[in-house]
Amino acid sequence: MVDGMWTFEQLNTMSVTSLAESLRILVVDDFVPFRDTLREFFDEFVFIEVVGEAGDGNSAIQMAFELIPQVILMDVRMPGLTGIEATRRIKRDLPAIHIIGVSSFDDTVTREAMEAAGSSAFTAKIFVHTLPHIISRVTGKDVAQRTPCVRSRHG
Repeated sequence: MVDGMWTFEQLNTMSVTSLAESLRILVVDDFVPFRDTLREFFDEFVFIEVVGEAGDGNSAIQMAFELIPQVILMDVRMPGLTGIEATRRIKRDLPAIHIIGVSSFDDTVTREAMEAAGSSAFTAKIFVHTLPHIISRVTGKDVAQRTPCVRSRHG
């Protein structure tokens, strides 16, 4: 790293998926309660680690370069720089990152815009419970295993 940023040489030698490690995920959405819900949801999965959160497209780009996640969950419609444009810019410079578009709107125009920008997949927010399976499909790594629930016995 140089000045907190990965060099292109380091980026070119990094493996996007590793069988021994959790997938590193960046969550991008302007609605904080939705980001909180996703973080809590992914805490239940053994092989998924939320490494960062961003509330707009510009922050998403900056954090993508700083954190180099394997997957970015990208809200499509955000104030300022949209998820579509942020996806286009990230994929231009970091093509190995899988970006999954998420939106409150499940329409053909939105899906096609995210696909044209370079997203690996798209889902409506009402189907976020399917994200572990979508992530498994786009990365080729089975991440759908939940963390075992540990209950203490008192009494």
